[in-house]
Amino acid sequence: MQLKTKNLVRQAITLEPNNTLYDARNVLLRYNISRVVVAKDNKPLGIVTEKDISRFLFRELPRRRLYEVSLEEIMNRNLVVTTEEDDLIFCAKLMLEHKISSIIVIDNNDKKLKGIFTKSDLVDTYAKYYPMKSLIEDYMTKEVITVSPDDNLHMILQLMADRDLSRVIVTRNRKPVGIITGHDLLPLSILFGTRTARKNWTTEDELLTRKRNMPSGIKAFFLAEDIMKHYPITIAENIDLAQAAQIMTTNRISGLPVVQSSNDADSLVGIITKTDIIKALTFTNN
Repeated sequence: MQLKTKNLVRQAITLEPNNTLYDARNVLLRYNISRVVVAKDNKPLGIVTEKDISRFLFRELPRRRLYEVSLEEIMNRNLVVTTEEDDLIFCAKLMLEHKISSIIVIDNNDKKLKGIFTKSDLVDTYAKYYPMKSLIEDYMTKEVITVSPDDNLHMILQLMADRDLSRVIVTRNRKPVGIITGHDLLPLSILFGTRTARKNWTTEDELLTRKRNMPSGIKAFFLAEDIMKHYPITIAENIDLAQAAQIMTTNRISGLPVVQSSNDADSLVGIITKTDIIKALTFTNN
């Protein structure tokens, strides 16, 4: 099946470089999307994702608010672009190679923005065209990063930033009870970045060290159970991978905790993500 980029491309939501991180946060929430393209005169210049905002929430020194940070400062400028006539599987391999979740589509002549397609679009393609090809256990990630319901938000942000994670699973007695994603952090982001006195903090390195080791402000009080999505959708390891893809598409989620299909029922044994399904898509077409 020779699908091309033009079969999936859709309109991109854009902001300009002088818009702020606060603007990006609001757009992501309003349209329930995970990224916004930064463009000027219809030419793509960068991209800002939920993960970029999560990194900012933890790593930015506590002296500026979201509306004081321009997108030009934090946007990813290393765009991976394609044209409408490029092969879809080639683009899927590009996503995996560059560890990205979307590709910008441009006009082959004037390089202006034509649209965007994402991992979600590829997962939907897998659900439609590749049933009964693989099982979840063939592609799931077995090593899952988990937190406890009573872990504080500071620790979770640090973990997600250090491990470059898009989500963490919240477990109790090895059973998944919740999930936290970058999108779950957006409503709270306006509470962060408040100014903090710097008495006796002589260097920015010292300030960052203290910030990493000493939870402060609102991040110390919010716990995983306060912000997680409770009762996450789970799936058994012996289920068709296309079914997992369909569940992700229908529920607009990017990962499913995988639980044991026998014996210790509901015990966490892995996670299946959009990235895993895209890997399966490329292998299926080899």
